[in-house]
Amino acid sequence: MLSVGRILEGAFGLVRERYVAVAAWAGIYLAANIALAVAVRPLLGQSMSPAMTPNPTDMFVASGPVFLIALFFAAFGFVIYAAAMRAILRPEAGGIAYLRLGMDELRLFGVAILFTVGGTILFLIVTFAFGLVGVGIAASGDPGIGSALLGLLFILALLAVVVFFIVRFSLAFPLTLYRQQIVIGEAWTLSRGHFWSLFGAALVITLILMVLNIAVSAFTMGSYMSDLMSAAGNPEALARAAEAQQESYSQLGPAMILASLGGAIAAALGAALTGGSVATAAKLLLHDEMDDAEDVFG
Repeated sequence: MLSVGRILEGAFGLVRERYVAVAAWAGIYLAANIALAVAVRPLLGQSMSPAMTPNPTDMFVASGPVFLIALFFAAFGFVIYAAAMRAILRPEAGGIAYLRLGMDELRLFGVAILFTVGGTILFLIVTFAFGLVGVGIAASGDPGIGSALLGLLFILALLAVVVFFIVRFSLAFPLTLYRQQIVIGEAWTLSRGHFWSLFGAALVITLILMVLNIAVSAFTMGSYMSDLMSAAGNPEALARAAEAQQESYSQLGPAMILASLGGAIAAALGAALTGGSVATAAKLLLHDEMDDAEDVFG
């Protein structure tokens, strides 16, 4: 029986039992963070230089390595997400931190593209519908509280629809990895009747990751926040604090390394918990499905 508790137990069990793999993922994120920070240094140097106005062409050329590293970062984030699901669904796969770069990842990338296209179409439909509602409100000649409330309710309803579809199709990625073929329809079928369990687990993990990221930011940027509070109401002091913070993070020093390490740990835990939760949910539902088949066919 699928429940929020069982999903969370599987996700946190992945962190507890596969901590070496999670540490390896954090190491990859750390290397990418530092590489990205180093690549950004030329851009920061140009933007902070008071002696001259940054040349747009030079800025564009200097941003090339930043774009490539960011793209590499995103690709490896996807690979790590796949590794987290693999650790749950195919633990016998082994290898270095369950990392692969093959057909599984290519199929998952295909699913991501399909969802991106579908999400874009849904966004256009939502935008069009919202525009029609806006035109209707404007034509009514009643821009009062009632119209504003109607618009707010419409936005909340659209958000609920988007969340519903995301949750119902959330099993597409682990099922694609498990079946070793692109799976969309089965994700919708398998999640039927389990929306609230899937949504509840996702909500808990989202809140945990939000708190974790806030804690990391407070730890790594505490002095900066203190400077901002002290400089409240003084534009020159605020500018100096921002410039000092930017300069400290543009150098390969303790501040930048500490921030990169904190971000890497948070990212690795995020991949483990999000990937582990959907993989656990898929595994439990598939197990229940096979048990039902045994009851029918013997």
